Amino acid sequence: MDYANVRKDDIKLTFTNGVAETEIIAGALPNVKSYRGVIKAGATLAPEVRPRVLSTYIIQEGRGYIVASQRVHEINELSFFFASLDEPFTMTAFTDLTYTKFDLTLSDYDMKRYDQSHVALPLFRKESDCLVYTQNVKKTETGTLQRSVVVGKQMIRVIVGSNHAEAGSGFYEIGHAAVAQWNICHSNCNFIMDVDGHQFEQKAGDVCYIKAGLPHGSIIPEGGHLDYVYYELYVQEEGFLRVFPEGPFAEGEVR
Repeated sequence: MDYANVRKDDIKLTFTNGVAETEIIAGALPNVKSYRGVIKAGATLAPEVRPRVLSTYIIQEGRGYIVASQRVHEINELSFFFASLDEPFTMTAFTDLTYTKFDLTLSDYDMKRYDQSHVALPLFRKESDCLVYTQNVKKTETGTLQRSVVVGKQMIRVIVGSNHAEAGSGFYEIGHAAVAQWNICHSNCNFIMDVDGHQFEQKAGDVCYIKAGLPHGSIIPEGGHLDYVYYELYVQEEGFLRVFPEGPFAEGEVR
């Protein structure tokens, strides 16, 4: 699969005890599954613990709280939660909560890297608390804002961040041979995504997938807005930090 786009209106949910979760963009990569979930006001999500699965929650709409590792985290804006591999947690909704979840099944090599270095889990971050950076921006004077949640090696092979831009600006990528990318649109998002010359509309609640290596960028029409979270994964397990857009290189080759 080179790329895929799932519209919010095409995601069908079935609720049990006020909670619904369904897989989206199945088959993009064999070790990653993506889901859209909704927790109705007053309901609680209590997932089972899976020691070899790294779960990343992007909470894009609603208010509530998470209880994890004897701490309470209030959800009142775009938020990010990385669940522990060995501790349970609960997520309770004050208002209807909408999230997108990514489950990365960890290989033996991933577990080795995890044991060597990782950010302490569970980890909760609000968008407003994340670091601001600038990369691959078309025009910076038109309200562009990029925030970093986690980068490679902090969370094994996972990178998460958020992008915002207004009409006249946007982002461009020559195509990362190293990373596959999912975009989760939120807020009042309304723009055109270009993937290797193929264009499609992106609105709040939509999710798209872009295969590693494909050039892509955004076109924001007059009156439009770009608001999305990106979940990226280094597709190569071993030596993933040595892979550059020109790579991967032969073993032992230095650039």
